Amino acid sequence: MDIKHSVELIESYLDLDRKPVGIKFFFDKNEFKNFDVPQKDRKVTYCNSVQLASKGSAMKLTKENQGCPNGAIALKMKEAPEPMKSGKVRFSKNIYHDVETSKSISDEMMFLKEEPVGIAVMPLENYKENPDVVVVVSSTYNIMRMIQGHGYFNGYTSNLRTVGLQAVCQDLTTYPYNTKDINITFLCPGTRLVANWQANEIGIGIPFEKWYEVVEGVKETTNPFERNRNKEDISKRLKERGLDSSSIKFNENYDDGSYSGGIIEIEK
Repeated sequence: MDIKHSVELIESYLDLDRKPVGIKFFFDKNEFKNFDVPQKDRKVTYCNSVQLASKGSAMKLTKENQGCPNGAIALKMKEAPEPMKSGKVRFSKNIYHDVETSKSISDEMMFLKEEPVGIAVMPLENYKENPDVVVVVSSTYNIMRMIQGHGYFNGYTSNLRTVGLQAVCQDLTTYPYNTKDINITFLCPGTRLVANWQANEIGIGIPFEKWYEVVEGVKETTNPFERNRNKEDISKRLKERGLDSSSIKFNENYDDGSYSGGIIEIEK
């Protein structure tokens, strides 16, 4: 499997409205300069750059491009001020019950440890070399399927951490980058404002080291988890891309014969 093929597979097995986004950090000036993607010519919030990439845009960003202070802090392009580290800022805005709780949030967030020269944010399919993190923002159903794909090889997902703040920059990017493990987010009010995500969308961040196995896991769990209606759509998308659909098995699920009483009926 390569990057292009992995995107073709995930877009066939899941009904994605957005492209998977690849994030790459650069710590060498020449490598960043020579990376053949235009640098953004204005400020943009990091989460909005991810939203733009999910719709096809590609860009490079430096600290001068950062339009959100919290995003810049997560990406080590700005130092966190002491009132934020101490918890006083968020407590003063009534986000948390007390300073101690507020401080615990700052203490537990995992930001970049080294300042990058720059960042590339673009559709995963555009990469010829491996990015560091893959971000997918989609429906709750699709994120469930990706969790199941991850579980196929890795078992129970016990490390998920989110609190409804710094959702794209920390939950989906720097946390997976630091831990080399997946994470999900329900997004946050800030990114829902500036990046205009849909109300029913959530996100998953995947270190690239795990990307191929998540894709393969989604493929392998299609027959037990997907119902016939979805299998028909998956089979159609695979055929449209010239991919093999012969492994799709209809009338076959993990819970066959498990339930009593049948599917609930709503009285009209």
